Amino acid sequence: MKVYIVDDDVDMVGFMEMTLKAAGHEVESQNDRDGLLENIRRFRPGLIILDVMFPGDQEAGFKMAREIRHDGEIGRTPILMLTSVNRESDFPSKFSRRDIDEIYLPVTEFLEKPIDPRLLLKKVEELGA
Repeated sequence: MKVYIVDDDVDMVGFMEMTLKAAGHEVESQNDRDGLLENIRRFRPGLIILDVMFPGDQEAGFKMAREIRHDGEIGRTPILMLTSVNRESDFPSKFSRRDIDEIYLPVTEFLEKPIDPRLLLKKVEELGA
């Protein structure tokens, strides 16, 4: 399966790429928002992995998820959102599957950082099926 990763942490991206490629997945990634929709449309992934917090914008991942969902070509692609929000942010509450919302938080599933490689592969297989 083709997986597209968007995360500002280069080490995290490298870890996920290595884990997913070793399991036979095709992976592309980027570390910022530049050209996001065009890059995803070009790659045509079966799953998008999206971080929540980016430098200067703790809600960047939420905004990107909404942009993706509103795109007619890629809007139905499953989104696995990575979060360390529950441990490292100023958000007043924790995020979980119950917070998924078509308008505010239109993702398919959450995965808490740090990521266990077995759980990552399990979630990718579940969501990309």
